[in-house]
Amino acid sequence: MPTIFNSKDSVFFVGGKGTKVGDWYAGGCTLSFWNNSLTLSDVMGTNGEPVSAADAWNGSGTACDISNNGGKVKLTKEGAFISCQAGLVAMLAFDTGEYSDGRFEVISCDDNSITVDLTYSPTGQTEGDAKVGGAFDNAQNAWNDTDATNGYSVTIYSNKSQSKSNGDFTGTWNLGTAGGSFANKSFKRLCGFTTQPGDGGQITLDGEDDVGFIPFGGIRFNSAIANVIFENIIVEDAFINWSSGHADVYSIRFKNCEGNSCAGDGWALNVGRGFVLTGCKADGNSSNGFNVSSSSGTPGHCLINCIASNNTQQGFYRVGGYSGSIAIGCVAYGNGKGGTKYSGFSVYSNWGWGVVMNCVAYDNGKHGFEFYRYNPIVINCIAKDNGQWGFYADISGSLMAPYVAYCCAHSNSSGQFSLVGALPEQDSIEQDPQFVDAANGDFRPRNPAVLRGGKPDISGNPTQMGVILQKYQFGDRERITNMARLRIVR
Repeated sequence: MPTIFNSKDSVFFVGGKGTKVGDWYAGGCTLSFWNNSLTLSDVMGTNGEPVSAADAWNGSGTACDISNNGGKVKLTKEGAFISCQAGLVAMLAFDTGEYSDGRFEVISCDDNSITVDLTYSPTGQTEGDAKVGGAFDNAQNAWNDTDATNGYSVTIYSNKSQSKSNGDFTGTWNLGTAGGSFANKSFKRLCGFTTQPGDGGQITLDGEDDVGFIPFGGIRFNSAIANVIFENIIVEDAFINWSSGHADVYSIRFKNCEGNSCAGDGWALNVGRGFVLTGCKADGNSSNGFNVSSSSGTPGHCLINCIASNNTQQGFYRVGGYSGSIAIGCVAYGNGKGGTKYSGFSVYSNWGWGVVMNCVAYDNGKHGFEFYRYNPIVINCIAKDNGQWGFYADISGSLMAPYVAYCCAHSNSSGQFSLVGALPEQDSIEQDPQFVDAANGDFRPRNPAVLRGGKPDISGNPTQMGVILQKYQFGDRERITNMARLRIVR
């Protein structure tokens, strides 16, 4: 029988209010209901419990009486549904019989009954359990017990962090059990918050370096995983990798998420295709910050405004992958400074072009940007205070001519540009960008020679450099920039 997942977009919650105890059998609400500018109090009790009374559920499927209401199932329990509203989702459980357990929309209600979007059968059960609204006890259970594969999307809002030591993980987190559907254009979304969904707050998923508790890993069942969105999530001490080649992992988006202090890469995207990471961070990981290589023969990844800092190896490794990944507006600083030195950006493509634009490499152990194989493209980037070269091309392998244009390098220990065999760098300069506050992560350049590209200053005196890094630098600059100046001046 059709559930909410076969009929409407829906919203579910984890934690929520008060002690955030939640309930594995929580309901939730429809997206159209939630879009009426509601708060958590409209969908759950004081501590995240369902809004229906506790005696509407006895665990045996016999707490409420079932009757027919206009061809739909009506569940009755005196005084049990006083706080319910149409548009909430009810979790129903039945004793053995015609009806199957599931989550259904509440289409009408009064203090003593709810009518749900489930077709009534005169040969069906006469009793059932109900929990209306509420929040799940943890994000893993919410993920596993919801379904976005049928053309209707599911959003899960969580303000409850999880860790292995607290017993919050029920075994390996298995993305293969539920995701979205590329074919049906539906998404599964997990989004953190603090007080009210949409406030940008973050939750932490802490696997404590135990391979048996892998959030976002442990793929099984040879199933395709697609159309997943993660927002405002911090992942710590976990193996954040797609650790099996059994599944086709694609069209997954991360927004404002962090992979920190992991025993390996902060983000291992090397099994999968077409990931989009926006505003994500990787700090203090034992290997690379972002391993950007995509699966063989598949579309690459896109990283926008991401930050890699203080990782043992590269900040961004193998930008390019097998099919041309892209990094835009990203920053790598303080990476690879241990006994073995590593670079901020390793632009390495097996078959496609790796593209890096508007990025900054600062104070990394080896090079700011290093290039290996197959036509890497680097435009409008800055390398400063790195341990060896600012921009370095290794032509010992299958490197074709890298293209470096409109870039700036300064105070890199071995030199600024080492691009033997590369196309001549186009309009690049060796000037101090004069970052606003590099020590605190503000890498906007202040040097007028970098910003104005030969335009006269306020006194009418021309600057001497022939480029304007503003053409690409920092995606939000248009809010403070004269757009008429966004051009190359010869």
